[in-house]
Amino acid sequence: MLRAWGIGFTALDDRLDPGTIRRMASATPQVSAWRGLAVYLVLTFALAWLPAFLLRDVLSGVTRGFSHQLLAASLLYAVTMGWQPLAASWVVRRWVEPPGPGDSGLHPARFSYNVLATFAPLVLAGAALLSAWGLHELRRYTGPLELPIPRAPHAPVRSLPAALVMTLAFFASLLLIWLQALAEEVGWRGYFLTRLMRQLGPWEGLLLHGLFWGLWYAPPLLLMADAPGSAPLPLHGVPFVLTCTLLGALLGWLRLASHSVIPTTIANAVLTLSAGLPLLLQGVEVGPRGAAYGPPGWLPMGLVLAAIALGRCRHAVKLPEHSTP
Repeated sequence: MLRAWGIGFTALDDRLDPGTIRRMASATPQVSAWRGLAVYLVLTFALAWLPAFLLRDVLSGVTRGFSHQLLAASLLYAVTMGWQPLAASWVVRRWVEPPGPGDSGLHPARFSYNVLATFAPLVLAGAALLSAWGLHELRRYTGPLELPIPRAPHAPVRSLPAALVMTLAFFASLLLIWLQALAEEVGWRGYFLTRLMRQLGPWEGLLLHGLFWGLWYAPPLLLMADAPGSAPLPLHGVPFVLTCTLLGALLGWLRLASHSVIPTTIANAVLTLSAGLPLLLQGVEVGPRGAAYGPPGWLPMGLVLAAIALGRCRHAVKLPEHSTP
């Protein structure tokens, strides 16, 4: 019986040419990769859009002082736009994709890339302000940088607890934003970017992953556009998606060049805090510093991307080792 089965398989192998055998062997990983990308997108979008819809009134109702407002905004930001990419990538790697090695980027990077990730977002924010000034767009960013902090000039001793609370709230906000950025980068730049690059090509995957990243942010912005009491912001909907497409390509290049998501986490957190993204998602006007997430930020980001594409830095846009199952 076993001998007959062996003869049958031998005859089948003789009828198949080597090219057909290779295509049959590679069909399952290709289907599994597309399935993993699809499941990741469905989970990430659903788990982010549902809390944003349910917490719509809460997101637009934080009106306390700067420290409390920033802390509340950071907490809601982490809840609605924080853990979903990490959870979705874990589910896909655990139950959808076949087991195997994969580079999630969770390892140290060279010190120079960490320095670049720290200061480049600040330069980008400054360049966006200059771009807004050149385009006469600063009139659209007329709100205060932050809400005024209550002061008690005649009772310096009583003001100490308030200052302590403000300091603790600020550092708690830093921790929340860092954790949110890390979870976001592990999912979008650690998992999704490399898989999409392998399926579509390096540059196509690099740009398209930023588009999906921007669409992931769109629902909270659209909900805030109609939320009661929200400020009129210039980055609702399509403009912010384009911003994320450009910014995602820059962060993707940094991840590929450094072979790590640690620099992209640093850059993401620095820009998020400096440009007040958690407050923007609540419908709060943060003043001129929000220009980095609007149309004035497109020019500097586009110029940097053009320099990368035309210069020696373009060689970093390639798949890292062990990036697929």
